Amino acid sequence: MPVISDHVEIEHKPKLGGGGPGKIPHRRGFGGGDDGDHGRQPDRSSSGQRLRRARIGVAVCIFIVLVLFIGVTVVYIVRQGMGPYDPEHMQEIRDWKPMPLPYGQLWFNTVLLALSSLCLELARRTMGKKAEFAVMGIVPPQSRTDLPWLGFTLLLGFGFLAGQILVWSGLRAQGLFRPTNHSSSFFLGFTGLHAIHLAGGLLFLLYTACGRWLHMRLESRLIAIDASSWYWHFMGVLWFGIFALLHLARG
Repeated sequence: MPVISDHVEIEHKPKLGGGGPGKIPHRRGFGGGDDGDHGRQPDRSSSGQRLRRARIGVAVCIFIVLVLFIGVTVVYIVRQGMGPYDPEHMQEIRDWKPMPLPYGQLWFNTVLLALSSLCLELARRTMGKKAEFAVMGIVPPQSRTDLPWLGFTLLLGFGFLAGQILVWSGLRAQGLFRPTNHSSSFFLGFTGLHAIHLAGGLLFLLYTACGRWLHMRLESRLIAIDASSWYWHFMGVLWFGIFALLHLARG
Protein backbone atom coordinates (compact mmCIF):
# COMPACT_ATOMS: atom_id res chain seq x y z
CA MET A 1 0.00 0.00 0.00
CA PRO A 2 1.58 3.29 -1.08
CA VAL A 3 2.49 5.74 1.67
CA ILE A 4 1.61 9.35 1.02
CA SER A 5 3.88 11.82 2.69
CA ASP A 6 2.70 15.40 3.17
CA HIS A 7 5.71 17.67 3.10
CA VAL A 8 4.99 21.32 3.68
CA GLU A 9 7.74 23.83 3.30
CA ILE A 10 7.49 26.74 5.71
CA GLU A 11 8.96 29.97 4.55
CA HIS A 12 10.80 31.75 7.33
CA LYS A 13 10.69 35.48 6.86
CA PRO A 14 13.18 37.67 8.64
CA LYS A 15 11.79 39.59 11.55
CA LEU A 16 11.79 43.29 11.36
CA GLY A 17 12.51 45.54 14.30
CA GLY A 18 9.89 47.58 16.07
CA GLY A 19 7.27 44.83 16.49
CA GLY A 20 7.11 43.28 13.01
CA PRO A 21 6.60 44.43 9.46
CA GLY A 22 4.37 47.40 9.03
CA LYS A 23 4.24 48.19 12.75
CA ILE A 24 5.76 51.43 13.92
CA PRO A 25 6.09 52.01 17.65
CA HIS A 26 3.82 54.85 18.75
CA ARG A 27 5.29 57.42 21.06
CA ARG A 28 3.38 60.20 22.60
CA GLY A 29 4.96 63.56 22.80
CA PHE A 30 4.78 66.31 25.42
CA GLY A 31 1.21 67.39 25.72
CA GLY A 32 -0.53 64.21 24.55
CA GLY A 33 -0.37 64.41 20.76
CA ASP A 34 -0.70 68.12 20.06
CA ASP A 35 2.99 68.85 19.90
CA GLY A 36 3.37 68.70 16.14
CA ASP A 37 6.78 66.98 16.26
CA HIS A 38 5.69 63.75 14.48
CA GLY A 39 5.36 61.76 17.71
CA ARG A 40 8.88 62.15 18.99
CA GLN A 41 9.64 62.06 22.67
CA PRO A 42 10.16 65.54 24.14
CA ASP A 43 13.74 66.67 24.44
CA ARG A 44 14.03 67.50 28.10
CA SER A 45 17.37 69.22 27.64
CA SER A 46 15.84 71.48 24.99
CA SER A 47 12.90 72.28 27.27
CA GLY A 48 15.27 73.10 30.10
CA GLN A 49 17.25 75.44 27.86
CA ARG A 50 14.08 77.23 26.76
CA LEU A 51 13.02 77.66 30.38
CA ARG A 52 16.43 79.05 31.34
CA ARG A 53 16.38 81.50 28.45
CA ALA A 54 12.89 82.65 29.43
CA ARG A 55 13.94 83.16 33.04
CA ILE A 56 17.05 85.09 31.99
CA GLY A 57 14.91 87.34 29.79
CA VAL A 58 12.50 88.02 32.64
CA ALA A 59 15.43 88.68 35.02
CA VAL A 60 16.78 91.30 32.60
CA CYS A 61 13.35 92.98 32.45
CA ILE A 62 13.11 92.94 36.24
CA PHE A 63 16.56 94.52 36.54
CA ILE A 64 15.65 97.33 34.11
CA VAL A 65 12.38 98.07 35.93
CA LEU A 66 14.15 98.00 39.29
CA VAL A 67 16.80 100.48 38.13
CA LEU A 68 14.06 102.79 36.83
CA PHE A 69 12.22 102.83 40.14
CA ILE A 70 15.43 103.26 42.13
CA GLY A 71 16.20 106.33 40.06
CA VAL A 72 12.72 107.79 40.64
CA THR A 73 13.06 107.05 44.37
CA VAL A 74 16.35 108.95 44.58
CA VAL A 75 14.81 111.96 42.82
CA TYR A 76 11.79 111.73 45.14
CA ILE A 77 13.88 111.81 48.32
CA VAL A 78 16.20 114.57 47.05
CA ARG A 79 13.29 116.74 45.91
CA GLN A 80 11.72 116.71 49.38
CA GLY A 81 14.61 118.73 50.79
CA MET A 82 14.85 121.14 47.88
CA GLY A 83 12.81 124.10 46.72
CA PRO A 84 12.98 127.36 44.80
CA TYR A 85 15.82 129.71 45.67
CA ASP A 86 14.95 132.97 47.44
CA PRO A 87 17.57 135.60 46.45
CA GLU A 88 16.33 138.03 49.10
CA HIS A 89 17.07 135.70 51.97
CA MET A 90 19.74 133.82 49.98
CA GLN A 91 18.31 130.40 50.79
CA GLU A 92 16.08 127.72 49.37
CA ILE A 93 12.43 127.70 50.29
CA ARG A 94 11.10 124.29 51.24
CA ASP A 95 7.76 124.02 49.48
CA TRP A 96 7.13 120.31 49.89
CA LYS A 97 3.63 119.54 51.16
CA PRO A 98 2.88 115.93 52.17
CA MET A 99 -0.15 114.49 50.41
CA PRO A 100 -2.77 112.60 52.44
CA LEU A 101 -2.94 109.03 51.21
CA PRO A 102 -6.25 107.14 50.79
CA TYR A 103 -5.11 104.21 52.93
CA GLY A 104 -8.40 102.33 52.81
CA GLN A 105 -8.49 101.96 49.03
CA LEU A 106 -4.72 101.42 48.77
CA TRP A 107 -4.79 98.60 51.33
CA PHE A 108 -7.71 97.00 49.49
CA ASN A 109 -5.76 97.14 46.22
CA THR A 110 -2.73 95.66 47.97
CA VAL A 111 -4.77 92.68 49.19
CA LEU A 112 -6.04 92.09 45.63
CA LEU A 113 -2.51 92.06 44.26
CA ALA A 114 -1.27 89.70 46.99
CA LEU A 115 -4.14 87.27 46.31
CA SER A 116 -3.40 87.39 42.59
CA SER A 117 0.20 86.30 43.27
CA LEU A 118 -1.07 83.40 45.37
CA CYS A 119 -3.47 82.29 42.62
CA LEU A 120 -0.73 82.50 39.99
CA GLU A 121 1.56 80.32 42.08
CA LEU A 122 -1.20 77.72 42.42
CA ALA A 123 -1.76 77.89 38.66
CA ARG A 124 1.97 77.31 38.03
CA ARG A 125 2.05 74.28 40.33
CA THR A 126 -1.09 72.80 38.76
CA MET A 127 0.39 73.21 35.28
CA GLY A 128 3.63 71.61 36.46
CA LYS A 129 1.79 68.51 37.70
CA LYS A 130 0.01 68.15 34.36
CA ALA A 131 3.34 68.45 32.57
CA GLU A 132 4.77 65.57 34.64
CA PHE A 133 1.98 63.29 33.42
CA ALA A 134 2.45 64.44 29.83
CA VAL A 135 6.18 63.66 29.88
CA MET A 136 5.36 60.05 30.78
CA GLY A 137 2.85 59.85 27.91
CA ILE A 138 -0.14 59.86 30.25
CA VAL A 139 -3.12 62.08 29.67
CA PRO A 140 -3.29 64.49 32.63
CA PRO A 141 -6.26 63.64 34.86
CA GLN A 142 -9.12 66.11 34.81
CA SER A 143 -11.11 66.83 37.93
CA ARG A 144 -14.28 68.80 38.35
CA THR A 145 -12.77 70.37 41.43
CA ASP A 146 -9.87 71.90 39.47
CA LEU A 147 -10.10 75.66 39.88
CA PRO A 148 -9.14 78.13 37.14
CA TRP A 149 -6.33 79.71 39.15
CA LEU A 150 -4.98 81.60 36.17
CA GLY A 151 -8.41 83.09 35.53
CA PHE A 152 -8.59 84.19 39.16
CA THR A 153 -5.18 85.83 38.76
CA LEU A 154 -6.39 87.82 35.78
CA LEU A 155 -9.58 88.85 37.56
CA LEU A 156 -7.70 90.06 40.64
CA GLY A 157 -5.05 91.79 38.52
CA PHE A 158 -7.63 93.77 36.57
CA GLY A 159 -9.36 94.50 39.88
CA PHE A 160 -6.12 96.01 41.20
CA LEU A 161 -5.83 98.29 38.15
CA ALA A 162 -9.47 99.33 38.50
CA GLY A 163 -8.84 100.13 42.17
CA GLN A 164 -5.85 102.30 41.25
CA ILE A 165 -7.97 104.22 38.75
CA LEU A 166 -10.51 104.84 41.52
CA VAL A 167 -7.73 106.19 43.74
CA TRP A 168 -6.54 108.59 41.03
CA SER A 169 -10.09 109.73 40.32
CA GLY A 170 -10.76 110.40 44.01
CA LEU A 171 -7.56 112.40 44.47
CA ARG A 172 -8.28 114.39 41.33
CA ALA A 173 -11.79 115.18 42.58
CA GLN A 174 -10.22 116.53 45.77
CA GLY A 175 -8.03 118.87 43.72
CA LEU A 176 -4.76 117.27 44.85
CA PHE A 177 -3.34 116.74 41.38
CA ARG A 178 -2.01 120.25 40.79
CA PRO A 179 1.26 121.38 39.18
CA THR A 180 2.26 123.11 42.42
CA ASN A 181 1.73 119.97 44.52
CA HIS A 182 4.96 118.06 43.95
CA SER A 183 4.11 115.21 46.35
CA SER A 184 0.97 114.35 44.37
CA SER A 185 3.00 114.43 41.14
CA PHE A 186 5.41 111.85 42.53
CA PHE A 187 2.51 109.76 43.84
CA LEU A 188 0.99 109.71 40.37
CA GLY A 189 4.38 108.94 38.85
CA PHE A 190 5.10 105.99 41.16
CA THR A 191 1.66 104.43 40.92
CA GLY A 192 1.28 105.20 37.21
CA LEU A 193 4.60 103.60 36.24
CA HIS A 194 3.79 100.57 38.36
CA ALA A 195 0.34 100.25 36.75
CA ILE A 196 1.83 100.43 33.23
CA HIS A 197 4.34 97.66 33.94
CA LEU A 198 1.66 95.60 35.69
CA ALA A 199 -0.63 95.97 32.68
CA GLY A 200 2.13 94.53 30.49
CA GLY A 201 2.30 91.49 32.74
CA LEU A 202 -1.50 91.15 32.60
CA LEU A 203 -1.46 91.09 28.80
CA PHE A 204 1.13 88.30 28.80
CA LEU A 205 -0.89 86.33 31.37
CA LEU A 206 -3.98 86.79 29.22
CA TYR A 207 -2.07 85.40 26.24
CA THR A 208 -0.96 82.42 28.35
CA ALA A 209 -4.53 81.80 29.55
CA CYS A 210 -5.70 81.63 25.91
CA GLY A 211 -2.94 79.16 25.04
CA ARG A 212 -5.31 76.18 24.81
CA TRP A 213 -7.42 77.94 22.20
CA LEU A 214 -4.29 79.18 20.41
CA HIS A 215 -3.06 75.54 20.16
CA MET A 216 0.01 76.17 22.30
CA ARG A 217 1.91 73.10 23.44
CA LEU A 218 1.64 72.25 27.12
CA GLU A 219 5.41 72.65 27.38
CA SER A 220 5.21 76.20 25.97
CA ARG A 221 2.35 77.11 28.27
CA LEU A 222 4.30 75.84 31.28
CA ILE A 223 7.35 77.93 30.31
CA ALA A 224 5.17 80.99 29.76
CA ILE A 225 3.40 80.72 33.10
CA ASP A 226 6.68 80.03 34.92
CA ALA A 227 8.39 83.09 33.44
CA SER A 228 5.38 85.35 33.94
CA SER A 229 5.06 84.27 37.58
CA TRP A 230 8.56 85.61 38.26
CA TYR A 231 7.61 88.98 36.81
CA TRP A 232 4.22 89.07 38.56
CA HIS A 233 5.64 88.27 41.99
CA PHE A 234 8.26 90.97 41.47
CA MET A 235 5.54 93.51 40.66
CA GLY A 236 3.81 92.57 43.91
CA VAL A 237 6.98 93.06 45.96
CA LEU A 238 7.65 96.32 44.11
CA TRP A 239 4.20 97.62 45.00
CA PHE A 240 4.80 96.88 48.69
CA GLY A 241 8.05 98.86 48.44
CA ILE A 242 6.30 101.80 46.75
CA PHE A 243 3.51 101.77 49.32
CA ALA A 244 6.00 101.74 52.19
CA LEU A 245 8.02 104.55 50.60
CA LEU A 246 4.98 106.77 50.09
CA HIS A 247 3.96 106.19 53.72
CA LEU A 248 7.33 106.51 55.46
CA ALA A 249 8.96 109.20 53.29
CA ARG A 250 6.10 111.64 52.77
CA GLY A 251 8.23 114.51 54.09
